[in-house]
Amino acid sequence: MDKKNGMEWGSPAIDYGLCTKCGLCAKICPSFTISMEDGRPTVRHKGQFGCLACGQCVSVCSADAVRVTGRRMKKEDAFRLSPEGGRATADTLTALLEARRSMRHYEDRPLPREVIDKLLAMAATAPMGFPPSDVGVVVINGKARVQEFASDICAAMKKWMFLASPAGTIMMKFIMDKTTAGMMKDFVLPLAGEIIKARHEGRDWLFYNAPCVIIFHYPMKDTVDPAIACSYATIAAEALGLGSCIIGTVAPALAGDKKLKGKWGIPDAAYPSLAMIAGYPDVHYTRGVRRSFSSVQYR
Repeated sequence: MDKKNGMEWGSPAIDYGLCTKCGLCAKICPSFTISMEDGRPTVRHKGQFGCLACGQCVSVCSADAVRVTGRRMKKEDAFRLSPEGGRATADTLTALLEARRSMRHYEDRPLPREVIDKLLAMAATAPMGFPPSDVGVVVINGKARVQEFASDICAAMKKWMFLASPAGTIMMKFIMDKTTAGMMKDFVLPLAGEIIKARHEGRDWLFYNAPCVIIFHYPMKDTVDPAIACSYATIAAEALGLGSCIIGTVAPALAGDKKLKGKWGIPDAAYPSLAMIAGYPDVHYTRGVRRSFSSVQYR
């Protein structure tokens, strides 16, 4: 383990018996840990940063001469990419993305552990802001466990309903900005109320009777990395023949309840971000709906 400025960094190593001195590893290194000196790549930690263990140097070296360890990266993590002809084309990827829809109707059958593991392995390829990924995942698998979790989340949501009272409305003005308070009043609280009501009536409007819930959490109040990982997971689910749906109401219910976080395996210092339900769909779509951004500008 290499440390600089109190942080752990990766440790690159170059096998000069294999190295062709092409210089690509030095060219591609984002932290300038590898640079060309006297005509060959040399490992030097420069400036404030050490090796990020991003794997760029390992991936670009056709001679297999570079290895990086540390920051959870191991020598065996490097592998040969599939040939370009075996990868998704723009057309096949577009077809997959167009087919993905939020699924709220599932077959009454369990999701095998090996399928979930494959889904997570695919989702783990999501890019992150500062490698390796600090996104954590909690998998709640099995219908009984999912329903127990749903009951706990609904119980946590009931605590929000105070905010719908006159006193709660006044409190929101002091603890929330105007936009957040408006969202809470006009959307979150009514939605939570409907979810709680449906549960009392024996309907699951939170997880839609899905057999699996996957929670993404992060050690900081940063929703970008876990949101990207969750988005990749929905694409992976589609490729595996599964239905999926992102559930945004779980994180706020968990965030303020340490006891509930502990029960379901969310680290005390972590911030829940998004939840995703997954299972075998019992509805199959035959048509897509074209989507677009609200605006696109070239400047």
